[in-house]
Amino acid sequence: MKVPPFLKSGDCIGIAATARWVTAEQLQPAIDLFTSWGLRVKVAPNVHTVDFQLAGNAQSRAHGLQELIDDNEVQAIVIARGGYGTVQTIDVLDFTRFLDNPKWIAGYSDITVLHAHLNSKGIATIHSTMPISFPDATADALENLRQCLFGELKVFASSEKIDKEFSPVSGNLVGGNLSVLYSLLGSDSWHHCESPILFIEDVDEMLYHLDRMLWGMYRAQMLSQVKAIVCGGFTQMKDNTKQFGFPTDNPWGATAKEIIQSMADKLKIPVAFGFPAGHLSDNRAFYLGRPTLLKCTEGRAEIHY
Repeated sequence: MKVPPFLKSGDCIGIAATARWVTAEQLQPAIDLFTSWGLRVKVAPNVHTVDFQLAGNAQSRAHGLQELIDDNEVQAIVIARGGYGTVQTIDVLDFTRFLDNPKWIAGYSDITVLHAHLNSKGIATIHSTMPISFPDATADALENLRQCLFGELKVFASSEKIDKEFSPVSGNLVGGNLSVLYSLLGSDSWHHCESPILFIEDVDEMLYHLDRMLWGMYRAQMLSQVKAIVCGGFTQMKDNTKQFGFPTDNPWGATAKEIIQSMADKLKIPVAFGFPAGHLSDNRAFYLGRPTLLKCTEGRAEIHY
């Protein structure tokens, strides 16, 4: 795996939009924060373009990211916002030069497309909060992003006590949003890597959808080499009950945690819950596509780089 160069004061960070648009006012807090870290900022030309939900058509969104990829002055790129649309750009982008001289790409949720694509090609990335969420992000989430960009993050720990101790597991940490990963099955953006540790998170899904996605990945042999599962937030999950607008109560019968634990048991691998990452205000940054050691320390799961 290739680890892009870490940033230093005076470097330039780019902001791209491969999915939804943001206004200049929404982007300003991120620009102010990056500037306070000693960084210069370049914004892709399409970031403020409004094309219904998207920041321009697929070609203009891909072109905006491509400009920052090809700009030798830009050492890292953070995606402004998620939503949906990154998958429409992935086959247009040219990563030929990038693979030889990679730079950090940061984001989460829909940006899982970029994480999976680049991690599959041996390039490390940063799973992190994005500029649209900076005003609501916790101080720890923003500090973790700074630490990742400047090469200071060494350990990422769960905020929950583990239910059961497990032996240390080493492997390459990959993954992201489960729904997006599931949508990439069968594509060249989602390949096996050696000894993967799988990180997953999701939001606003039916509980049976979660079960279906895990079984789909299992049957497609995408979980056959996974050494452990690491879980971020599973927020706003829904069920077939009156609480969620259904006429009758017909619950799935298992929580998100129980569904994931059941798959981990089937795979005979450990699972660690409660990592502060995903669709949360405390969406702390960490590296994907890097060799890691997952272990238990004083009742908590930790990822060591």
